[in-house]
Amino acid sequence: MKLVRGFMTGGGIGAFFFFSWVIQMLWNSIVVGHLGLFKALSYWQAAGLWFLVILLFAWTGIGVSDRFLRKWRSFD
Repeated sequence: MKLVRGFMTGGGIGAFFFFSWVIQMLWNSIVVGHLGLFKALSYWQAAGLWFLVILLFAWTGIGVSDRFLRKWRSFD
């Protein structure tokens, strides 16, 4: 529960939706528009991609504060 509360404080939810939009715009302009490699992403597909990136890199500690890491490691 502390993890969920920590994500929701400080605009975490808003940041998630904002960066989902940024990923959609970048993907559609660079990968689709300039390179022509894949189809365009919808907003929810970009949000799902961003969620997967968060899950993959959350375990490495990238973008996580030292305070959070100390709390997380105390559970081991």
